[in-house]
Amino acid sequence: MRPSAPLCTALLLFVGCSTPPRPAAPPPTAAEAARAGLAAEVAALSSKAEALLRTQDELVWKSWTEGTPADLAKTYAGSDAWLTPAAIAQVQRLREMTTGPTEQLALSHLHAYLVTEWLAQKTAPLSEEAAKLEQTLTFGPAGAERPYRSLESLLASERSALLRKTLYESATPAVAKLSEVLTRRRERTEALLAELGISSGALLVELRESELEPLVALANAVLTRTEGAFTTTLGRLSWTELQLPVERVSRADIPRLFRLPALDAAFPKADIFRRAAATLQGLGIDVAAMPNVTLDLKETPGKNPRGLVLGVVVPSDVRVSLRPVGGARDERETLHQMGHLLCDALSQQKAWALAKLGNRTVGEAWAFLLEDLTVDPVWLERVSGLTGDAQVTWRTSADAQRLFLLRRAAGKVLLNAGARASGTNVPALYRDVMKRTYGFPMTAADEARAELDREEFLASADYLQAFVLAAQLEQQLRGRFGNAWWQEKTAGDWVRGLLAPGNSRTASGLAHALGLDGLDVEAFVTRVPATLGGKPPAVPPTPGLAPDAGPPSPVSSPPDAGEPPAIPPDPNTPLATPAAAPATRPTAPL
Repeated sequence: MRPSAPLCTALLLFVGCSTPPRPAAPPPTAAEAARAGLAAEVAALSSKAEALLRTQDELVWKSWTEGTPADLAKTYAGSDAWLTPAAIAQVQRLREMTTGPTEQLALSHLHAYLVTEWLAQKTAPLSEEAAKLEQTLTFGPAGAERPYRSLESLLASERSALLRKTLYESATPAVAKLSEVLTRRRERTEALLAELGISSGALLVELRESELEPLVALANAVLTRTEGAFTTTLGRLSWTELQLPVERVSRADIPRLFRLPALDAAFPKADIFRRAAATLQGLGIDVAAMPNVTLDLKETPGKNPRGLVLGVVVPSDVRVSLRPVGGARDERETLHQMGHLLCDALSQQKAWALAKLGNRTVGEAWAFLLEDLTVDPVWLERVSGLTGDAQVTWRTSADAQRLFLLRRAAGKVLLNAGARASGTNVPALYRDVMKRTYGFPMTAADEARAELDREEFLASADYLQAFVLAAQLEQQLRGRFGNAWWQEKTAGDWVRGLLAPGNSRTASGLAHALGLDGLDVEAFVTRVPATLGGKPPAVPPTPGLAPDAGPPSPVSSPPDAGEPPAIPPDPNTPLATPAAAPATRPTAPL
């Protein structure tokens, strides 16, 4: 009788007729074992950092929406056991042993976070001293002192050129006190980096995710290519806004020159969020229906009036707090926040370090793209109903402000890049760069403010790149989907594809994904209207556009008194606020 199939199989196994088993894997080498152990330690470190940030985000959210005091300092209790130079060195060693670009980038994000958090803690007393000074300093004659923090608002609202100059110059002693503290903090940061064995140049590249040379080249290109438009704009605004010849314009006049009209009647409070949401719905994105998005639109006592987008867990838990007040500036800011929302909520990135950490230039570019819909004539006519002379006046003011902010970011990049060179005469450099940037000579009162424009790690480069990249995105969207691209669901699909990689894509990486050679100011120059000394807006051929036009592979208050918003602080640089606090666009001290 033939044995059954299972019995036959068993017999074959016993007599050695089966396929021989695979040889056991060789034991790991000492180097492999060491790397595995190091990777486990870094993974544990990453988990602790993630938990810390999540705790801080929850406190920030509660404070922002309910007015509950958030004692972020307490969240650091126990962190001195793991947020250490030794831990930073561990991440650096693992990064050096890693060859995969994605894993390397995640380790770079974690390394930058740990370094800047450690620096922030070590410089916290100086940051707190600077913050206290900004809140308590006064200026002006005895008995008529003004709060230093209100200087720009006062300059924006003051009609008299003589009084603006008096206000500005009388604040110089307050500036000197603040500058002294900022100088000590910058010097302390440099000394701490030396303790870590990290050069400030290397950390700059890590934080900006770009080498210094292309940033300097872009800044120079911006100042050169926009000089004609800015000169025309400055000459026109000096008469219309200041009733002064351009030769008499000074830095004290900037807040008034580049303020924005309110247009409260054209942008009623009740319609602010509705218009922004309707714009995204045209792209096929229903913010209110997104399960990973929490919208807080309540007007509760204690709620912070500034807009906030907080990716508590990107992309599964994204929170938005808005409290509309009405007016064109509010609409502009709300759309800006919608850009941040899309970046976090439409991310498909699951790796925490690539979703939550890292440089945020790309996110700012998308935010500026949506913000700039408020100067799009088609959007203004179809969505807001703003037409005629009122539309032209608004667009001209907003375009002039954006041109100024772009040039100021470029000037700060050149100033701080040049100041890094050993032996640089910083006052002379400041005079030359800022004269080129603003279009008029610097005075002694201006030079006294040089330290306020100093940046250890070129935070302004993020906004320089974001302004440029936003213009390139707009050019691509117009070229692919038409002037009303924000009403095309196919444009929304294209946007989703670009946002899917999350924060793992750099600014230059996004430009390359668009089919471009890199960041280029020409798209911005093309959209400068004739009123600013440029050509009438047109829809040029889209560089890098493939024939099938298919998709490529994959925080802030409205400015007071219409003044221009300042370039925000770098959330990755030790400042007066913890890293968990959202980046806003506060008024920069003059």
